[in-house]
Amino acid sequence: MTSGLMKTLGATALLVGLTAMPAAAQTFTLKATLNGAGEATTIANGINTGAFGDCTVVVDMGAQAVNYSVNVFNLPSGVLASHIHVGAEKTAGPVVVNFVVPQTASNDFGFSGTTAFSAFVLRPDQGIRSSDDMVQAILGGNSYCNVHSAVNPAGEIRGQLILQK
Repeated sequence: MTSGLMKTLGATALLVGLTAMPAAAQTFTLKATLNGAGEATTIANGINTGAFGDCTVVVDMGAQAVNYSVNVFNLPSGVLASHIHVGAEKTAGPVVVNFVVPQTASNDFGFSGTTAFSAFVLRPDQGIRSSDDMVQAILGGNSYCNVHSAVNPAGEIRGQLILQK
């Protein structure tokens, strides 16, 4: 075989191999640093707490789901809830994506899970009329992760979700 024919056959095989592969699902990773100062309160500096943590959210467009992982440290009382809210930094907003938390966990703990787009809590009055609207809010920096505790049921630690590049 000639080298020209070999190159053509090789290129054809590569093209066939690439077109036979399934398209990779598009995913976006966002992270938030959680602390009491991030809470939207009437107190200028947020909640006075020693609790802190982090939140990682992966928006998977192919699976139509949000995967989350939250780590909490030094939470002085039992966790009540955790979720993604729609809202700008230091602004209270409604819950749109609920997380499953370990009941009564306190001190240091972590949890993770997946929430389907179809399980998003729509908030038409806040401009969240569909799961697409919520994905836009998450990716556009207009959402935050919040952890609520028995001592601070309105929210103990919070952080704005920031798209990672």
